[in-house]
Amino acid sequence: MMIGSPYPQPLVAPFSKPDIKTPLTVSHTPAAPAANPTPAEASLPRYVNYLADYSGCGHWRIIWPEGIINMRGDGMSQSTTAMVSDPRWYAGVKCVKVQRQASTHQKEFIKFLKQVQQEHGFKIIYEVDDVVFKECIPDYNKFKFAFDTEEIRQNCIDIINMVDEVTVTCDFMKRLYQEKTGQQNITVIPNFVPNGWMGQLYDKDKIINGFKHNRNKPRILYTGSGAHYDVDNKTGGKDDLSEVRDFIRKTVNKYQWIFVGAFPPQLVDLVQQKKIEFYPWQPLLKYPYFINSLNAQLMVAPLQVNDFNKAKSDIKFIEACVLGIPCLCQDMDTYSSAPEPLRFSSVGEFEQKIASILNWKNKANYYNNIQGLRAIGQKRILELDPNIGCHIEALNTPFDSPDREHLNKWN
Repeated sequence: MMIGSPYPQPLVAPFSKPDIKTPLTVSHTPAAPAANPTPAEASLPRYVNYLADYSGCGHWRIIWPEGIINMRGDGMSQSTTAMVSDPRWYAGVKCVKVQRQASTHQKEFIKFLKQVQQEHGFKIIYEVDDVVFKECIPDYNKFKFAFDTEEIRQNCIDIINMVDEVTVTCDFMKRLYQEKTGQQNITVIPNFVPNGWMGQLYDKDKIINGFKHNRNKPRILYTGSGAHYDVDNKTGGKDDLSEVRDFIRKTVNKYQWIFVGAFPPQLVDLVQQKKIEFYPWQPLLKYPYFINSLNAQLMVAPLQVNDFNKAKSDIKFIEACVLGIPCLCQDMDTYSSAPEPLRFSSVGEFEQKIASILNWKNKANYYNNIQGLRAIGQKRILELDPNIGCHIEALNTPFDSPDREHLNKWN
């Protein structure tokens, strides 16, 4: 740890390791629901979720909503990465959700589900939180290879047109998938933040004291994986941070820049010289506590304006709001939820707005903004009835149901 530093110890390493994706496997062993359910449990609707991974995407879109649904007693939901091929297991199931499936054997499994659906009558939802079409994924994204074949692209289209409904995170992604696949039954369910995971960490006094303590060299935080950077030099260094990289370099004495997850290879010298703090990705359950411990006065979310990024969730901004930290975002579809003073469209505007937000003379505005941002974040807490209600309505009702009170707000 740096001598005298109240913050975690930064590490020197160029990139973080990518999330390990857990492939689906086929299980031929009948897997029964929980043994001897109580009469109350037996009366609840039962849901089955096939996860694409156990990382952030799996938690945001399935694991956390599933946990809240189970705890509230709104249903009995089960998640797995092993495809169960025994038709008996689906007796009494109301909905089966599959997440980001695109391989050939996964497509064959969806065909199996369609056959079993005829007997048991459950609904099938395809859940996706990223664009998986190779033509939309930027070349600098080092994970593009996973979807960079025509077979994967066509499998995705075929699967989407076999299911009853598709759920996505934002309006742009909805329109893009409708255009690419022809499937019109696509529903927006935004990402919501679990209160038990992050919502209780807000501390206005801590934020105000941090702003005062660091007023001579404010701390600016960026979080992101290596997928944001041109690691393999495929685009000549043009990536999500290329527009602001030079500004970061020239202001390392004015601001304390902090990177979590990965950092641009072009800034490795500044990390090695400890002029930029760098920390690797943290375990998901530890992440909010770790981010909060960094005592940042501002978070930033620069992006290249392309279809892949337009289809991203605004969750980075919402997380910052929940913690009460201002977040300066790229002015694009992704961050339309951010107020105008927290959006930028050029490096000049990026520089000007950072200076304005972090100006000690504007401390009254900074303090007032904390509360306003917190209010935005509070509306996106997962446990709130309207928010968890979006997930419940999607599981329980047909796409065109008039009873979708909460989903209609977002669609």
